[in-house]
Amino acid sequence: MNPTDDSLSAALGQVLATPLGAWLFAAFAALWGALWGSFFNVCIHRIGLHESVVHPRSRCPRCGRGIHALENIPVLSWLLLRGKCAGCALPISVRYPLVELLSLFVALAIWQRLQGQPDDPVHLLARFFVDFALCGTLLVLAGIDLDHLIIPDRITYPAIPIFFVVALLLQQVSPLELVLGPFVGYGLVFIVAEVGYLVLKREAMGYGDAKLLAVVGAALGWRAPVFAFFMAPFVGLLVIVPLLLWRRKRLLGAGEVPYGPFLAVASVFYVLFENEIRRFMTF
Repeated sequence: MNPTDDSLSAALGQVLATPLGAWLFAAFAALWGALWGSFFNVCIHRIGLHESVVHPRSRCPRCGRGIHALENIPVLSWLLLRGKCAGCALPISVRYPLVELLSLFVALAIWQRLQGQPDDPVHLLARFFVDFALCGTLLVLAGIDLDHLIIPDRITYPAIPIFFVVALLLQQVSPLELVLGPFVGYGLVFIVAEVGYLVLKREAMGYGDAKLLAVVGAALGWRAPVFAFFMAPFVGLLVIVPLLLWRRKRLLGAGEVPYGPFLAVASVFYVLFENEIRRFMTF
């Protein structure tokens, strides 16, 4: 680390050590999460329909009216519009503010977990952005799977090498664990899918789920997909299954229950409690 890096770390450390500085960084984390949550909504809607997330600009999916900047403020705009489009007055799905709020709370939770850890402040900031990027990716994949019953390759394929390289640079997990991560994540689902097909004569798990766990393994090492794989059924029982039952006409009526959200929630749980889980998983 050069003298400039030392000075920057010292300055950040001094700011974070004050109550005002800690509050400002928490506010920044919340704002960061909410703003990205708005973009995650775009990704969930458009990528599932094989559309560009850049063009055209945000618009109502029903009437096609462009959404103005003041109508695109996370959570607040939905409340001010009373959950209706300003053009056609048709309802705007409650999923939009929920995703933005979830993204906000995840960002705050990540920042809260990192605070107070004995690490260089610049490195802590880097970990915040990387962990949030991973959780955001998982949130988008879960949303697309819920809406469209797919986990798109256009997200998972580039995400695997990107998160792997970034994880190597952060040096939080050993290179060997990171190398094994994608193979373990993919392999767990591959085994279940193949055995399930032989026994049940139908698809037990999709290979999109395998690629999702490969992303998690590339970012966090092989323990993360193992934890997520075995934790996911409990997540489904406690959280996701009631949601799917509430939406039964759309999902259960089609005979398919997306498993990606189960894996995504379990993986985010690993991100938030990684140190405790790694101490428990001593093998």
